[in-house]
Amino acid sequence: MSVPYLPLEAWNKRWTLDGSEVRCLLCGSGQNLTQAGAFHHGFGCKARTVEAQYPSRELATVLQEKIRLGLF
Repeated sequence: MSVPYLPLEAWNKRWTLDGSEVRCLLCGSGQNLTQAGAFHHGFGCKARTVEAQYPSRELATVLQEKIRLGLF
């Protein structure tokens, strides 16, 4: 029986992986996983916030913690 890892579930509610790109689930805008800059949403995207978003960094942090906890 697998136990859901909540931080990864939360990430998956906002983002998706498409090959080497991370995409916003609402506007479909994409950015290469290796790109260091902030994510740029499409015009009028409701997922856009005042604070810069870094989905690649967030995913790396979530995966590192999952590995550290022995859940991966």
